[in-house]
Amino acid sequence: MINAQSSLRLALLVGLLVSIVSIAVAEPEVAEETVIFRALRDGVFTVFTDRGHGSAFLVDESGLLLTNSHVIASSSQISVQLDDTTRVSAELVAEDTLLDIAVLAVSPQVVRGRPILTLATREAGDLAFEGEEVIAIGGPLNPMRILTSGTVSKVEDRAIISDVDISPGNSGGPLINTDSEVIGINTFRDPLLGGAGVSGSLPISLAIPFLEMGRGWAQGVAPPATRLPVVPPHPYPAKGLEWAGKRSHIEDNYVVHGVPGFEVNIVTPPRRHFLETYIQGALAEEQQDHETEVGTDEDELYDPLGDDLREWREYVGDFAPLVGIAVTPKIGETDASSFLNLLGTAAGVATAVSGPVSVSFGYDAYEFQGDLQDFKLLEDDRPVQGVYRIMGTMPVPVETWSDYKDDIVHHGVFQYLPEVFGAPDSEQLHFRIVDLKNPTTEIDVKIPRKCLEQIAVDFEPYRMMLDARKTELVVGREER
Repeated sequence: MINAQSSLRLALLVGLLVSIVSIAVAEPEVAEETVIFRALRDGVFTVFTDRGHGSAFLVDESGLLLTNSHVIASSSQISVQLDDTTRVSAELVAEDTLLDIAVLAVSPQVVRGRPILTLATREAGDLAFEGEEVIAIGGPLNPMRILTSGTVSKVEDRAIISDVDISPGNSGGPLINTDSEVIGINTFRDPLLGGAGVSGSLPISLAIPFLEMGRGWAQGVAPPATRLPVVPPHPYPAKGLEWAGKRSHIEDNYVVHGVPGFEVNIVTPPRRHFLETYIQGALAEEQQDHETEVGTDEDELYDPLGDDLREWREYVGDFAPLVGIAVTPKIGETDASSFLNLLGTAAGVATAVSGPVSVSFGYDAYEFQGDLQDFKLLEDDRPVQGVYRIMGTMPVPVETWSDYKDDIVHHGVFQYLPEVFGAPDSEQLHFRIVDLKNPTTEIDVKIPRKCLEQIAVDFEPYRMMLDARKTELVVGREER
């Protein structure tokens, strides 16, 4: 028989074993910042505009969002991506460029059931205190939402200063305290400081009165709930880039000729990889020659291409399976400068042109032939919706006898899903350009067959990857 002392020892032993097992299988404690992030992240969205992307957050069930004015500055088209599969159009309903605050509206239908972020209602000086822990949610990457955290360093009337890392894509996102209140709109950082540096957020108290006005202005504004294209979930396979890149060396297959005033080029992931490889290889050639002269072993020669293909590059958008159309104004000589340059050459005077910079005898030697106002891709006469459109300005310094001056024009890159380009024998795909230099006449140009054929070749590894994934899914279902 087991006596009482033995029973006590057995019970203690069992209890100890249970405690050890409990400790071994206990889940790790979840940080407070993680709990807040998981609760609120579905109310923070990525804003896409003509100038890039930023962040915004949901503040009203009617579909109102807060962001920065600089996120949507000078944009003719604004869209908001809510998650990996949902992107919709947005309307600007209120803006104050001086405060750098903007209110956007999206369809209330698409935000139904998503968390509405709570705004702190205190005065600016009471929103936070030095040493307080805060978090930021935004989309600096491609375009996933991420969490960054830090400590409040200083509270001012017009800024909450902290060491939270605010990258460009974080602009317009919320600064949140440990009570899950939004206390600021993440807006700026000091790029001159090393590392993450010091960042600034606009106190949410500046936005609340403006938001109330926005609610009134938004009456009757009903942006469509129509889903827009998003970047496909599977990136272009890194291993396929080299195979396709070797078949993307014919430049003419990527050029759309005959566009008055503009250069138009097709850009695909393999073509981009080929150009990167070509440029880096050319830059490395002289260095390798020098190393060979001093006796460096062949396997130790400088090779900038050896580490070029990293699978993590998909997270910064390098492997996005999209087709880009790059539109750049042409630069050409004016009639006067052409004549003067001939005289200068005859007289033995060197007229140097390095990129867009030019030298002449008191005249602007070169001018832009076009200035991009708008671009549309069409199938027959139906607009084709793109994924991204980035419009930028291009300054060009022009040297005269007396001084330098800048000429500025607009250019753009417009990205589409590869299936948009269809069969290489398609006759319906064309684009229209509106030139600011001649806005009353649209330039209409058909996509050449050679470009469509090259796009099909470039995306062969991507299609093979998708087919393999489909086969794996079918086999997996059959096995179950």
